[in-house]
Amino acid sequence: MKVTQQNKAFFFGNTPFGNKEMDMKERIAMKKQLHQKEAVRIVSTANKTEKRTDRVVEERREEISRLLEENKEANACVKEYRQKMAQAKEEYGIEDDSQEQKDLELLQKAYDIQKHGSSHGQLTEEEEARLKEMGEMTEYQKLCMEAYGQADFYKTTIERNNLKIAGEAAAVRMIGIERLKEHGMVDAQVAKEKIMAAASDEAIAMMVEDVQKNVDEKAEEIQEAAEERKEEKEEEEKRLEAAQADKSESEAAAEAIRENAQNLTQQAVDSEDVMRDVDNEMKKLMQQQKLLEEDLKGLSLDVVR
Repeated sequence: MKVTQQNKAFFFGNTPFGNKEMDMKERIAMKKQLHQKEAVRIVSTANKTEKRTDRVVEERREEISRLLEENKEANACVKEYRQKMAQAKEEYGIEDDSQEQKDLELLQKAYDIQKHGSSHGQLTEEEEARLKEMGEMTEYQKLCMEAYGQADFYKTTIERNNLKIAGEAAAVRMIGIERLKEHGMVDAQVAKEKIMAAASDEAIAMMVEDVQKNVDEKAEEIQEAAEERKEEKEEEEKRLEAAQADKSESEAAAEAIRENAQNLTQQAVDSEDVMRDVDNEMKKLMQQQKLLEEDLKGLSLDVVR
């Protein structure tokens, strides 16, 4: 059967899938846009998290660098004060095994215990007794203890900085380990791909559903049209039957009229025959009358003579 453009329009509307194609495109575009926004949100969130983590790592590394630089300067200061003590020892001619040097070392031990606690040991009874016996410090001891206190300040700074450096380095390592476990950006990219794939699948499903719906609607329209045509055909058949019946009645009436006309015609023919006979009879009578008149005239003439 040849399918015309009109038939195509009847079955499929103005487009391959009906006149709702633009609406379908808009719906798919809207769905795609929503999925894209969700994918962008996930990637953006992961990216922001990564950037925050990067900033934290960078800040910790910068802090480590600052502390290392501070330690470098502190080490230089410690070295400087140690040199001052060595120079003073040389200038004052102090021997290692002299009582003045031994008393200086005891004063330094007592300073460390007082300043930093038992981590630097304990004084023995003899050492405590010697400290009590010891009189006023010598110039050499004063100079060295002042330098020792300054050096201790920088050593304490170095120790404190080393603890901070260890903590910062441990934090950076933990962040790196957690990153390897979580791999946020990789997961975000995978999630993005899954979302976009789901969007594509959903768009296809929407198109299939819309086409199926459109086909169902068209099938229903076709069914309704077929039923209407069936009803029209039945009505047409009834009209044809009625017309056929009317035709039969008309033909019967026409036949009756023809028969009547034939009868009338026959009667007319018969009447003509009668009239012709009458005419003939009249003519005969007139002829006879004429002859009679002539006879009468002849008789009259005879009488006159």
